[in-house]
Amino acid sequence: MTTRTLTFSPKQYAAHLRKLAAGGVEAALKRGCVSGAARCVPIVQRSVETAPPANPAGVGTGGAFNTGQYKRAWKSAPIPNGAVVSNDQKYAVIVEEGRRPGAAMPPDSAIRPWIQRRLGLSDKEAASLSFVIRRAISRRGLLPRKVLQRALPEMDEAVLSEIIRELEAAS
Repeated sequence: MTTRTLTFSPKQYAAHLRKLAAGGVEAALKRGCVSGAARCVPIVQRSVETAPPANPAGVGTGGAFNTGQYKRAWKSAPIPNGAVVSNDQKYAVIVEEGRRPGAAMPPDSAIRPWIQRRLGLSDKEAASLSFVIRRAISRRGLLPRKVLQRALPEMDEAVLSEIIRELEAAS
């Protein structure tokens, strides 16, 4: 899990320290984190739409989506000390970090439906092409799309602005 640290200016910090004495700050911080995380979901979904191609040659269309499941799987949830933004799709880490050359071939069950949707081929045609594509992915790997990493600066701003809003409302 990646942890992000948000910083306050000395002026902001001093103002917020004064509010600490008034109480309710911990709840305000949590509310700010939760509402900020909710604002992060559409930010990362936009990043999905603009991700570069995964092909090692840089060829192909951008966007890290095919059926839309990966994009729709981004969600936020409160946790005891704040909130988390996550994606529970089993291939989310491959989209983010890529796939190294020489790794095992991806499963036919993932590639064949993609071929049928993308190229409009019959199941029989897709079955024969599936092995070739799976072998190419195994040999060449896939480039990392860095969907989350590219969205983090905007996500940081969203969370920070929500925290500040909640702290100001608590005073």
